[in-house]
Amino acid sequence: MRVRGTVFGEVADDYDRIRPGYPVELADELLGLAGGPVLEVGSGTGKATRLFARDGVDLTCVEPDARMAEVLRRNLPGVEVVESAFEDWTPPRPYGLLVSGQAWHWVDPARRADLAFAALAPGGLFAPFWNVFLVADPGLHAALAEVDARHGLTGHTSHRLSAAGLVPLGEFEQEWADLGLTDGRFTGLRSLRYESVLSYDAEQYREYLMSTSLLRMLDPIKADVVLDETIAVIEGSGGVVDFKVCTDVALAQRV
Repeated sequence: MRVRGTVFGEVADDYDRIRPGYPVELADELLGLAGGPVLEVGSGTGKATRLFARDGVDLTCVEPDARMAEVLRRNLPGVEVVESAFEDWTPPRPYGLLVSGQAWHWVDPARRADLAFAALAPGGLFAPFWNVFLVADPGLHAALAEVDARHGLTGHTSHRLSAAGLVPLGEFEQEWADLGLTDGRFTGLRSLRYESVLSYDAEQYREYLMSTSLLRMLDPIKADVVLDETIAVIEGSGGVVDFKVCTDVALAQRV
């Protein structure tokens, strides 16, 4: 049975090539805030890992998919990689910083706060982060949203947002609760945001979409229809989709 959280491994090399990374300032700031060894959960092919894999940084990566881990080792041969689901792994030592780029939502919601708490040293910093894609052109966003709606890819299953719908930084109360950080075991809850821009031409965007779990979990025939209609909209709007990318970080310190 295919598991949504590991379907990226089916296209690991494409994922590594087409997916955007994260701002180097993010790692600069997190490493400046936390001491001790660093643990990355859901490292994938190393899109975030390469920012933390620096001289003097003691880094351990936990990645459940062997195909993604193979690319990660090829990209960063000196990094310690553990092939395991985070839920099935026992940390051998406490960590001063736990990071997870675009992957923490795949960890079992019922256990992830407990697992983060157990992996961190007292005072350790928990810092999951993710990229939010905002279509810069409202007209193009509306046309793409219409394609999504026609195929039932709406609400939490949608993969694009409008720049007009950006959640202001600081309105993370529900996020804290969803992450399990509001039961008193974590303190200093706050958010960071880094903004950048990204453009895909129509063919690049097709490749990007085929690296997402949303499209990979669809019936292949339906996925092709969605892709064809999406690309037709982009080609009819100049052939390029421009994004404002917000990289949001949720910060919490273990008591």
